[in-house]
Amino acid sequence: MSLFHPQAEEFYQQAKGATGQGTVLTLISMMDTSAQQAKTEVGESPGLQQLHNQFHAFRKSLCDFSDQQTATTAYEQVVTLNKELKTVLHRLWKFQNDTSLRTVHLDLLLTRIQELRATLQAIPN
Repeated sequence: MSLFHPQAEEFYQQAKGATGQGTVLTLISMMDTSAQQAKTEVGESPGLQQLHNQFHAFRKSLCDFSDQQTATTAYEQVVTLNKELKTVLHRLWKFQNDTSLRTVHLDLLLTRIQELRATLQAIPN
């Protein structure tokens, strides 16, 4: 991750909590803020760049969960939501200069982020 996305490593370190779950929840909040910021911007914007790097940091942080946590159905749902987020982000990047499609994809991303937050909170510590 740090070779191709050095800023993602910075976000990961900034969000690093006492537990993997804490780190992920912090990154989710960061992604939410960046997505809201990106809704007010156009093109390859700072908010979109931050969101992209925070997503890579989020993906790295999924490795910080214990074996016991990864064995839960809630974690499996997090993995599925992660894959959905990846697809939405790729589409968002493709449509970053089309205001209406950008907004639609950002709204979808924000909905998935809320689902992700609720699911992450269901994983036992």
